[in-house]
Amino acid sequence: MNTLMTLPSDWDGMPASFIEGALFAANANPKPMEPEIWLPVLAGSTVDGEAVMPSDEDKVAVLNHFEMQYRTVKAGEYQLPTELQWQENGEANAVLAEFAKGFLTVWQYIEPNWEAQIASDGTMRMLSALLTTLMLCVDEAGTLEQMEQAGFMGMPAPSELYPQLPLMLTEVMMAADQLQIGAGAQAINPYKNVGRNDPCPCESGKKFKQCCGKSA
Repeated sequence: MNTLMTLPSDWDGMPASFIEGALFAANANPKPMEPEIWLPVLAGSTVDGEAVMPSDEDKVAVLNHFEMQYRTVKAGEYQLPTELQWQENGEANAVLAEFAKGFLTVWQYIEPNWEAQIASDGTMRMLSALLTTLMLCVDEAGTLEQMEQAGFMGMPAPSELYPQLPLMLTEVMMAADQLQIGAGAQAINPYKNVGRNDPCPCESGKKFKQCCGKSA
């Protein structure tokens, strides 16, 4: 996958690069979420201060691309669209900045779900690096100034971070997917709160480990 979403001819919402980033943030969610929560962001318009939901036709087109993005990442086949790839002149272009804005805009809905997770240190470092890189894409000078004021030292140069963006995106999305799978497996395990020496829930009178726990 190396092309941006083809927008409907009458689309008047956010640009395709913004949508690509927004969908990546939604796909990097460690907890299931209804698309209706973040879809209005893509329309880019409001009525009486409320974000407008895309039309049913546009919604289908966006969600189809959302699913395609997920499947290609899972299959290890995703590549950033050509327009979003890091330019060797060392400057993040405007299209890449729109991608970053899309991700960070939807991230406000996703971040609380990550905060509620117990993820590995490696995953959290990768997530932190991804968010930092995206903020640099939007405003490199401002982000560097904020980091300096916050006392962050020894950070890689932005020119070293940008080329790693595809890897960061893929790793974070795959980590979110594994967290969802793990949570689902725990939720459907009827014995998750039963100790091995507890009485078996089937009321056989045996200990769990000597009864249903043998195959659990």
